[in-house]
Amino acid sequence: MSLSRPLKVILYAAFVGLLLASYMSPLQQILEGKNRIAQLSSGLETVERNNAAKERMVEELQTPAGVERAARERYGMIKPGEKAYIIPEDQEEEEEEH
Repeated sequence: MSLSRPLKVILYAAFVGLLLASYMSPLQQILEGKNRIAQLSSGLETVERNNAAKERMVEELQTPAGVERAARERYGMIKPGEKAYIIPEDQEEEEEEH
């Protein structure tokens, strides 16, 4: 029993189509994986920058000058005998406009 040529072409095309369809899912997963890698790399860079900044802060806070700077800037502390001046935020905005 001999198949006609058009039928052979159709069967071959169907086989190739099924073969390609079977590769689509893994290819799609590979592409999604590459996108995920790019996202994770970007996130990793951000985390590494944050860690570096925190490590610098820890190193700074291990010195007396660093502790003093943090106390003054973050908590508004002053040494005995110093005078502190508090400028209301409204006045700061007005001075910047002039």
